[in-house]
Amino acid sequence: MQSQKKFQLTAAVLAAYALGTLALTLYLSQSVHTASQLALLSGSTKLPNMKSISDIPSRKQTFIDLLLPMIEEKNTALLQLRGEVLQMQRQLRTGQALTHVQLRRLERLKQRYQIDDDDNALSAEQSLDILNRRVDIIPPSMVLAQAAAESGWGTSRFAQQAQNLFGQWCYSKGCGIVPARRAAGARHEVRRFRGIEHALNAYYRNINSHRAYREVRQKRAELRKAETPVTGNALITGLTQYSSRGQAYVDELAELIRYNRLGELDD
Repeated sequence: MQSQKKFQLTAAVLAAYALGTLALTLYLSQSVHTASQLALLSGSTKLPNMKSISDIPSRKQTFIDLLLPMIEEKNTALLQLRGEVLQMQRQLRTGQALTHVQLRRLERLKQRYQIDDDDNALSAEQSLDILNRRVDIIPPSMVLAQAAAESGWGTSRFAQQAQNLFGQWCYSKGCGIVPARRAAGARHEVRRFRGIEHALNAYYRNINSHRAYREVRQKRAELRKAETPVTGNALITGLTQYSSRGQAYVDELAELIRYNRLGELDD
C-alpha cells in the first residue's frame, strides 16, 4: 500500500512538472509579440507648454530632461534585443539550430524592422545579418538634435498638438494634422501620436529600417566593427535625405550638437 502511494505521489509530481513546463513553453512562444520584448516604449507623456518657458536655456534644458530618460530607456531595451540577435547568430555559426521560439521571434523581428521576404528567399543567417545592422541604438545627441530641429525645441504646432517631434508624416485621412501650406493634391498629414513615447518609437523604426537611412546604419555597423563609440556626429552624415535641405540640414544638426554640447550625452 505504501509503495503504491509513493508511486502515485511520484506520478503526480511528474505530471505537475510536465504541465508546468508546457505552460512555460506556451507562454514564451506567445510572449514574443509583446511591446517590451520589441524594445517599444509605452506611455502617453505629453509635452508641457514649451512656449511658456521664456528663458531659452531653461526651455532647452526642460526639453532635454524630458526626452533623455526615454532615449536612454529605448537604447537600453534595444541593446537587450540586439543581444538576442547576436546570440542567434552565434548559435548558427556554431552549428546549433534555432529553437521554435527563436524562429517565431525572428519572424516577428523581420516584420518590425521591415525586412521584405514575401517568398521566404532569405535564410535565417541572411535575415539576422540585416537585423544586426538595424537593431541598435541611436545616440542621444542625434535624437535630441533632430527633435530640437524638427519641433523648435518642442514649441511647434505639431509638437504641441500632436506630440510629433520629428516631422513624421502619415497618409490616411484623419491620421494627423493637415499642414496649413499643404500643396494642392497632396494627401499627407503630420502624424498624431498618443504621447512622446510613441513618437520616439516611430522615429527609431524609421531610422533603423527605412532605405533612405541605409547610410546611417552602414556607418554605425562600421563603428561597431572597429569597436569605436557610436556618436551622433558620426551618424548624422547619413541624414541628407531626412530633409529637402540635404547637407544644410546635416550642418544644422552638427551645430545643434556642438553649441548645446549634446555630444557629451553620448557617453
